[in-house]
Amino acid sequence: MNNHLLSKLAISGIQNNKKTVFPYIGVSAITVMLFEILRAMIHSRYIINDSKPAFYGANYIVIFLMIGSFAVAFFSSIFMFYGNQFVMKSRRKEIGLYGILGLSKKHVTVVLLIESLIEAVASIGIGIVGGAFLNKLMVMFLYRLTHQQPVKGLEFPVTAFVETFVFFMAVFAACLIYNLFTIRVGKPIELLKSENTGEKEPKVKVALLVIGAVCLALGYYLALSTSSTLDAMERLMKSIPLVMVATYALFVAGSIFVLKLLKQNKKYYYQTKNFISISNLLFRMKHNAVGLASICILSTGVILLMVCSGSLMALGEQNINAMIKQDVMIRGEKNEDVAEEKYLAAIKNAADENGIQPEEINYREFIVTTCVAEENKLLPLTSYDFNHMSVVYIMTLEDYNHYAGTDEILNSQEILRYSDKSKDESGDVVSIFGKDYVEKAAIDTDAIDVIFDSTMTLFGKEVIIVPDETVMSQLIDNSGLFADSSKTLYVGFDSKKIDDAQFNAFKQNLNAEYGDAISVKYKQQERSFFYGILGGAFFVGIFLAILFLIETVMIIYYKQMSEGFEDQKRFKILSNAGLTEKEVKQTIRNQVRIIFFLPVGTAIIHMLVASKILRLFMNMLVMVDTLTFFLATLAVCLIFVAVYTLVYKMTSKQYYNIVYGAEAEVRDSKINFYNANAVEPEY
Repeated sequence: MNNHLLSKLAISGIQNNKKTVFPYIGVSAITVMLFEILRAMIHSRYIINDSKPAFYGANYIVIFLMIGSFAVAFFSSIFMFYGNQFVMKSRRKEIGLYGILGLSKKHVTVVLLIESLIEAVASIGIGIVGGAFLNKLMVMFLYRLTHQQPVKGLEFPVTAFVETFVFFMAVFAACLIYNLFTIRVGKPIELLKSENTGEKEPKVKVALLVIGAVCLALGYYLALSTSSTLDAMERLMKSIPLVMVATYALFVAGSIFVLKLLKQNKKYYYQTKNFISISNLLFRMKHNAVGLASICILSTGVILLMVCSGSLMALGEQNINAMIKQDVMIRGEKNEDVAEEKYLAAIKNAADENGIQPEEINYREFIVTTCVAEENKLLPLTSYDFNHMSVVYIMTLEDYNHYAGTDEILNSQEILRYSDKSKDESGDVVSIFGKDYVEKAAIDTDAIDVIFDSTMTLFGKEVIIVPDETVMSQLIDNSGLFADSSKTLYVGFDSKKIDDAQFNAFKQNLNAEYGDAISVKYKQQERSFFYGILGGAFFVGIFLAILFLIETVMIIYYKQMSEGFEDQKRFKILSNAGLTEKEVKQTIRNQVRIIFFLPVGTAIIHMLVASKILRLFMNMLVMVDTLTFFLATLAVCLIFVAVYTLVYKMTSKQYYNIVYGAEAEVRDSKINFYNANAVEPEY
């Protein structure tokens, strides 16, 4: 048989299976495009130019882009392999027919090779071309996220094209090897009659059910019982695989267990609609539980990524203003070299030399140390126990009244206090490093935000206002071996006229005099750095969310196609048995809704349970308040359900067309003629 005829057979095979092959090519092209865009941005001169960051924080963006490209490569490989498996599964009869008609396995291999080459060239070609044209748009979007000025010009990084082509050709080659292995070990008669084999009702897999229940309980417990930011990362990494295992186990075994329980309820089961629904659902869950669990996990991933990304960007400016309240911030440890008068004079001189005009210089000093915080008790830190550590800010009453604009009065046994770990009540006795003090009043949180630097911390926060320097010295002496008791000097000012060049020269002047003893920060540079990290994380998060959403739609589409062909014969039998068309359609709709919305409902439950630990984990990056996180979660869940419902309506039409129409019969009519008297050919 010549290659021209085999090529026509391959093209005909693609055309005859266009409802499965074309979506596969489309999804593959989109994943290729996403990967190519990320790789092109990694090599873009608009981000890294001559091995140097194009803007402040760009080097961190490249790290996120690299992580994102590896993630896209990993997940796209899995999903493309899944799609290829479905396409091959739907063509088992057709490939078996090739053998019945006299094609050798060598001929079938050539046909599959040509088909795979066409699919690969189409997917990679469309993906690379689409990525090349969208690359500049994505760069502009990233610049927008990171608050950078737009850039002009186009670029087409050849390195990114080569990397994309090589990687996805390897993926398609792996899929082809799997397909060839399938036909090598299979026999045409077995392939031809694979869908006609009877099947038994599934049994409950007790061991898998127990494993799923235990994993879910442990995963949920870890998520709900976490109260520390430091614990959040470790517990999150433990709970994620536990919940994933539980999801697969409970969809496979738990669904059968629940349906069996309903079946044992005779009064419920022996109603016409329930009898048919439960019987069919038992077999549908047997075949589709793993696919439904995959949809659930992907849906959870989409929701988690979008909630985190949205919260990060929504709180960006709020976090910057909390960390750096003024245009310029200088911090240093007070010692012989860094004294108040000399310190302020050096700052003013450096500002004058570089044309910076401070509007008002704010100066304050306080002690920062550490402790173990309990209810109304601060204990010396005897070891680096990070889970119970708190940062303590100590300031004298005189300085506090000056900076906060208050006129509080304290005796030698009284303090003012703020704690984020316990309730502050006037009159409470608070033990601080072994000595008791009476809490006269709680410190107003607005005063804390004005006076103290709100840099993000993984630990608790305590603020103590003491009567005088004597009490402060006593506290420091008892603060413990591991505590740092140096006094911090803070100077901050705003300026109408300041740019990067002026600030860099200003910073160099101060560093030349004080070296590493001080830290000098410029709000605009910190904003660029902050948005560089947040923008990179948000950008990659969006890409992964899009990838997961696309693959979710692909799995749903193929699942609906597969179930449609399976259910078409079942419901035809029910119609012949006496059920009206209305009853058949109602039964189908009920089953489809249950099967379709079970994954997204479970995904939302997973998200709600994970919300606490996820918010604590995000506090390692930015300060995330509960209200903002809740609103982001609510908005994302509503949007996702709306999109998911739209997908449901679109794919359900395909399912109903198969079940109600003659599509399955048309497909089978090309094959069934050979089923009865087919003879196994000799290869």
